[in-house]
Amino acid sequence: MAIIVQRLTSDASVIRPLNAIEDMAAFLLPAGTLHIALALAVEGRRSQLQNATLAATYLICIAMAVGAAIFPDSQFSVTPPHFEVAGISGAVFGWAWIVARVGIFASAIGWIWAALRRAGDDAAQRRSLLAALATVAVGAIGGILRILPGPADTDPWIGVTLVTVAMVLAAYAVFAAGVFLAPGVADRAFRYSLVGGLAMTLYVGLLIGTERFTENLLSINLPIVTGLALVITIALFEPISERFRRAIGGNEGDAASDRLLRALGKDILTAQRPDRAIGPSLARLSRSFRLSGAVVYDRAGSPIATDGETPDAGAPGLRMALRADHGEIGSVVFGQKRNGLPLTEREVDLLRLAAGYLAASLRLGERHETQAAALSELQVELAAVESRGSVLSQALVEAGEASSEGLHLFALGPLRAERGVAPVRQWGGAKAGSRQAEGLFAFLYDRGERGAAKDEIVELIWPDVDLERADLAFHRTLGGLRSTLEPNRRGHDRGAAITFTNDRYRLDPAVVAWSDVAAFEEGLAAASRATGPDDGLQQLERTRSLYRGDYLDDCPFYGDSAFVEERRELLRGRMIDLLLTLGERYAERGDRPAAASCFRQANLVAGEELPSAANALTRLGSLA
Repeated sequence: MAIIVQRLTSDASVIRPLNAIEDMAAFLLPAGTLHIALALAVEGRRSQLQNATLAATYLICIAMAVGAAIFPDSQFSVTPPHFEVAGISGAVFGWAWIVARVGIFASAIGWIWAALRRAGDDAAQRRSLLAALATVAVGAIGGILRILPGPADTDPWIGVTLVTVAMVLAAYAVFAAGVFLAPGVADRAFRYSLVGGLAMTLYVGLLIGTERFTENLLSINLPIVTGLALVITIALFEPISERFRRAIGGNEGDAASDRLLRALGKDILTAQRPDRAIGPSLARLSRSFRLSGAVVYDRAGSPIATDGETPDAGAPGLRMALRADHGEIGSVVFGQKRNGLPLTEREVDLLRLAAGYLAASLRLGERHETQAAALSELQVELAAVESRGSVLSQALVEAGEASSEGLHLFALGPLRAERGVAPVRQWGGAKAGSRQAEGLFAFLYDRGERGAAKDEIVELIWPDVDLERADLAFHRTLGGLRSTLEPNRRGHDRGAAITFTNDRYRLDPAVVAWSDVAAFEEGLAAASRATGPDDGLQQLERTRSLYRGDYLDDCPFYGDSAFVEERRELLRGRMIDLLLTLGERYAERGDRPAAASCFRQANLVAGEELPSAANALTRLGSLA
């Protein structure tokens, strides 16, 4: 605006302060651009590098803006007259500022590009990031051309034009970043704002021209035309905007849906039918939890929305019923995580929250179709859906900022552990073997409250090492493991993760915030307490997905020892019982493929022909 007004006036008292505003805004623009780019590219908490880069950028840009205000006659440019510092020429200072701006814009583009590569097949996310990338790239080129020697002096309009185009692209980036907003709705909002903005610009330009013509013709200095135009605009705005919305809004059904949503208080630009949010929300869930895929089915079992790979029937995964006021209206199936690990309890709770949101969206979509006239009745339900969407969105952000305290331990199969969202890759310290530390951790975890004596641990991990060297290796490994379990532990402080009492070492239960073994046992207990057949079946399926293989299967040292065999056999037997029970329930429901899958898996887990499973497969017939 400062640039435009300067072009329309010759008054020096107006041009000078506007020029100062233009300079200060130009100096703050790189920091603002980087901040907006990070807001669109990063879901959850920014990294330390991103925060440090953003803080440094703001410091540099604010310092330059303050310098422009203090020294208005000394331009930070390559060509004179320019600002000079003792020992540094003005040209060098100007080029340094150009290089700094290029670096800031390049950082913004780089982080958006990295987010675009992680977006995968999420169409809504890719559209938003592509628009943001185009906005920053075009705006950066325009901004650089505004200060680069040569183009800035001979053709300043090129840079101004590119910055203007970037502002138009930014409108789409903002619309596309809406919470669970369908791509088609973002397209419509962008078209509406772009065409409406151009029409308003032409209208204002015509109004200004007519006002000046009237002043010269009638020789009066009163805004008669502007006053009359404002009255006419107020009177005709609503019918004209209604015609315009119908022209770009699509068919009559879409127009009726828009009218209903506007009556319910929705913004006219981003209003969409509730069921259209199901596709974008599935994509967001798959991206947040790194799922292989997800699918929503209606009452008849037909897919409504799918993201990624469609989970196979009977395959390990998480199936949830979508229930509304009058019963089940569909179901949602979440596939396995791409890393092969089962879902944690917190992740299941978030997916249950998502299922509630999907059920509410699906139900509201049905009522939206049949009860367009019942505006007052739909108002309350729409508010509830929006509330659930906001809660889910906030919960997904908080999931990305998960606390780093406590381990999520996966021991049913190869031993894996996660702290927050990062896997534990190094169990020992810099001078301690990671495999030995992992074996020591598994030993202490499996022993629980009984603990383990040092002689038992040494005999298992260092059986062929002399006593003195084995003792040194044990304490070094123990110190490295303690540092891994308690990253904030200082110096020689033993901490509380591993205690030593009565000549035995014990692992503090608080170290493990969640484990698949505990969840497996709790799931079996919950399935036995389930009152309805559907609830029990769902609980068994969830518990089944936790078992990836034999207990501590590939754990160094401890996984091949005799100590682990008793508990391993016990858990294997419980898994076989679970599969047999699950297969019988599927057979009772008439789902023979799912039942056969359970019985085959029971045979596989047993490691030999299981008579009860073999007989059940025979009873199932040819489909088995």
